[in-house]
Amino acid sequence: MVDGRRILDRAGSPRRVRRALSGLLAIGLVFALLEGAASLLYFAWWGRMHWWSPLPERAHTVYDPELGWASQPSRVARDVFGPGLHVTTNARGFRNAAELANDVPAGKLRVVALGDSFTLGYDVGDGDSWPAWLEKLCPGLEVPNMGQSGYGIDQSYLWYRRDAADLEHQLLVLAFIDDDLRRVLTDSMAGYGKPVLELRDGQLVATHVPVPRAPYLWPALTQNLSLFEKLRVVELPRAIAAHFAGDASEPPAEGTDGDAEQLDVAILRSLRASAEARGALLVLVHLPHLVTGNPAELAELPKFGAAVVARLAAEGVPFADLREELSREPDPARRALFQPDTALHGPGGHYSAQGNRFMAAAIAERLVAQGAIPRAACSPPPPSGASPPRSP
Repeated sequence: MVDGRRILDRAGSPRRVRRALSGLLAIGLVFALLEGAASLLYFAWWGRMHWWSPLPERAHTVYDPELGWASQPSRVARDVFGPGLHVTTNARGFRNAAELANDVPAGKLRVVALGDSFTLGYDVGDGDSWPAWLEKLCPGLEVPNMGQSGYGIDQSYLWYRRDAADLEHQLLVLAFIDDDLRRVLTDSMAGYGKPVLELRDGQLVATHVPVPRAPYLWPALTQNLSLFEKLRVVELPRAIAAHFAGDASEPPAEGTDGDAEQLDVAILRSLRASAEARGALLVLVHLPHLVTGNPAELAELPKFGAAVVARLAAEGVPFADLREELSREPDPARRALFQPDTALHGPGGHYSAQGNRFMAAAIAERLVAQGAIPRAACSPPPPSGASPPRSP
């Protein structure tokens, strides 16, 4: 007779089963530890390669619940863009060393320069932004610099309406790049919250205000938050949540170019009305930049952007596309108008000091040609029919 207990002892006693299960569990734990360590090592490697330092703008901007961020008033932020390249703001928070009275000084025309980082003068010192150069080339002008890095035309509009309400001026120049027209659709920029304008019954209404403050408290974390998506402990719960929520492959719906066009037209019409209420003429200026760092590729206005400026031009708002002036420059000379390709500047970069002078001269010539300013305001006047002068 066969002894079943002996067979069980040989082939599968509870003790041996427990040992086998324990061995499998140990192997699983070791694998889990290795997988976790690999995930952490990969995260550390990826983070080392893609970690971003706080944006240079944080040296001179502060949290603003209505705008998202704005320059700190009466601030001298030294060496923001390199040795000697300071950012100085006056009591209004504009990038001007001089204080601005409410009234225009006798014998001057005041031209408010409104826009993004290209107007602020990113990567150059106080005296080399295009608004600063416009003052130098046209001594008859006073040019408050209301440029702010990262602003779309929505934030520029809100800032102008709020902080230039008591500022007498004859001209408002809104200078923008193509991307500024799309920023009206977003509620953040580089991880930082911003207001969103909506059209309700034909009226612009600011939403997403007060802007969330948390991203401004930890700038390094804000700008590198996407790195944590490389961790499996982040990917797993997101994948599970997406699975139970439905199709995880479809990104959230975003606004279309048609939505941007509708909003842009409404914002610019309201900006024009605000300027006219202050006795000022609105002029729109497109500031081109390099597409990929290649001087032969200048950014063009997107189709919807061209439609926006065409509609405003038909309503009497002067428009200047400075791509025409840059296109006349040969490639080597054109490349010198931009900052070099570096980790800070990125491909194409912003305008160099020489480029800002070029754009200021081009703007001055356009304003003269449009009758917005008298030629006598610029001494020596910018050459008519020729490329604007370049710095030696």
